Amino acid sequence: MAIAEDPERHEVRALAALVPSFAGLRVVEIGCGDGRLTRRYAARAASVLAIDPNADAVAALTGRMKNVETRAVPIEELSVPPHSADVVLFAWAL
Repeated sequence: MAIAEDPERHEVRALAALVPSFAGLRVVEIGCGDGRLTRRYAARAASVLAIDPNADAVAALTGRMKNVETRAVPIEELSVPPHSADVVLFAWAL
């Protein structure tokens, strides 16, 4: 049986409350997995850097959206230039 993550849509409402519009924003998403959350906002963002240490999960997201760059790396190995992101998302990642 599949698990329905966030069936009450708490995550969607919280994201909308914190970032009402992703239009033009540069986003770094830590722990993107297969892109479950990424797909909710990426089309409106200027760019997305989506990382996850699970290479198989990241492979499911890679190449799906033109403005999304994926990396199969743990957070400890992430290197981005200063001031290169407007929003950093960290959801469902431990």
